[in-house]
Amino acid sequence: MQTNSNFNILIVDDEQLNIELAAAYLKEDGYKLSFALNAQAAMEMILKKDITLILLDINMPKVDGFEVCKMLKEDKRTKDIPIVFLTAQTDIKFISRAFEVGGVDYISKPFNGIELKVRVKTHLQTLSYLNEIKQKQTKLAQLSITDHLTKLHNIFYFDAQIKNHLSSDKKFWIIYIKIDNFDKINQLYGFEKANTIIKIFSKIISSNVPSKTILSRLYGASFGILLKDYNNNVIQDLIKNISQTFFKDKELSKTISFSPVALRVSDSTSSISTIYKKLQNGINNKKGTNSLFIE
Repeated sequence: MQTNSNFNILIVDDEQLNIELAAAYLKEDGYKLSFALNAQAAMEMILKKDITLILLDINMPKVDGFEVCKMLKEDKRTKDIPIVFLTAQTDIKFISRAFEVGGVDYISKPFNGIELKVRVKTHLQTLSYLNEIKQKQTKLAQLSITDHLTKLHNIFYFDAQIKNHLSSDKKFWIIYIKIDNFDKINQLYGFEKANTIIKIFSKIISSNVPSKTILSRLYGASFGILLKDYNNNVIQDLIKNISQTFFKDKELSKTISFSPVALRVSDSTSSISTIYKKLQNGINNKKGTNSLFIE
């Protein structure tokens, strides 16, 4: 849970007295505070420090608060920082302009200390709620593309990546690996032991694939590896390395065997169903741990 000391508020005003007054009130609530007397100093401070919220004066020399706000909202690094305008202007045109350029609120000068503290607290709470929602959404999105047993990507993610590669019109490889006769393994050893075998085997594959490789558990005891257009020898060496690591685990290699096939996808008009059909046919026509390239 965040405390006030986690929030860094930047006060931007060309009048030192206004900064000191606002700071005196906000220090009572334990916020971290940063200060700037003009637009340039403000921009430098924002990019240098982890600013949570900005109290921004409108009337400043050279570059006013409206322009500063516009610049911040156009920069992906700073666009989500809430900006509360401080202004002596009460004309509706100024107030409307403050919201048009991206401000979330405005406080009239001379400001009341209690009002300042309440409004700052409200916007920081709102920001915390939004960040919490974003984190939950990110977690849910990650869960939706993750296989719960192996923690690898799942088939939905793998299929989406195949589609992306097909649309990019670039050649790529898919290695399809399936544990042989896994239904019998399941019946013989039981559900829990079978799941343990899948997890161990998935780690063997993970430990041998190149970085930034897309590795997924597709369904049951089958796995997919999607790679860029390497030379055939690289693909063959990869499967060989997986096999060597597999046979180092004496207990596992006595319990199961696996079959790999490798398909180089060079036709962007291919469909996912066609690709899987070729891979499955390749598995059906071959058993053992030697690599098999299929067309």
